Amino acid sequence: MNLTKSHIKLIQTELNKMGLNAGTVDGIVGNKTKLALLQVAGNTGSWPFKRQAIAFIQTVCKQKNIDAGTIDGYWGPQTDFAYGVLVNFLRTGIMPLPWRDEQAAFLENPHNWPFESNASLEQFYGEVGKNQVRLQLPYPHRLSWDKRSIVRSFFCHEKVKDSLNTVLTNVLNHYGMDEIKRLHLDIWGGCLNVRKKRGGSTWSTHSWGIAMDYDPDNNALRWGRDRAAFSRPEYDKWWQFWEEEGWVSLGRTKNYDWMHIQAARK
Repeated sequence: MNLTKSHIKLIQTELNKMGLNAGTVDGIVGNKTKLALLQVAGNTGSWPFKRQAIAFIQTVCKQKNIDAGTIDGYWGPQTDFAYGVLVNFLRTGIMPLPWRDEQAAFLENPHNWPFESNASLEQFYGEVGKNQVRLQLPYPHRLSWDKRSIVRSFFCHEKVKDSLNTVLTNVLNHYGMDEIKRLHLDIWGGCLNVRKKRGGSTWSTHSWGIAMDYDPDNNALRWGRDRAAFSRPEYDKWWQFWEEEGWVSLGRTKNYDWMHIQAARK
């Protein structure tokens, strides 16, 4: 993710509102902008400017009760969604209404994954954040927000561990590592994350460790088939392996959030 003039203008505007004198709101990173950012509470100056800037956006979101996730200076899917909400709020003064609490049909379900209602998920999986085990990955993943970081294992719910291993082993055997990297099937956006749905009012399936995000930069939350990379034909086998195990793609069922796959029926 690259910082654009729009990002910098928002940062400059908010810094100026705080009385920190970021200079003219022009989207250009000058000394005044850098010095103003260094005066923000909690900024030690130990991070590069880009990470400081992202952390400041996350901080502004938090101040306005918009969930951007952990204030860590990395631009993941939660921060990306929160930024869009923040921009809309600063422009209109209105928070968007929840838009993701709906149901849809699904066909195969060999593991009897429950429906995506919090009551059904709690009955089947237990409390959010509980019953987690470590999955050793069949092939290495890279963090979507820091692609230099290699992930060889992560925590997921104990009931989905074997199914996840089956899916990813099939992906490795079919595509091989070169093709996996070309298609970004190793760009991982997270699994366990106890939080409410982005734009929703109920617990996200990530809260149980039963959902995966892959390649969020090329499969943004609101993108449909006209833009999302995972909607292309070369990903058909990828989806086949997930769907054989009963996992649900929001892209395939609802044509948004193509990054997201979950062990819960819609």
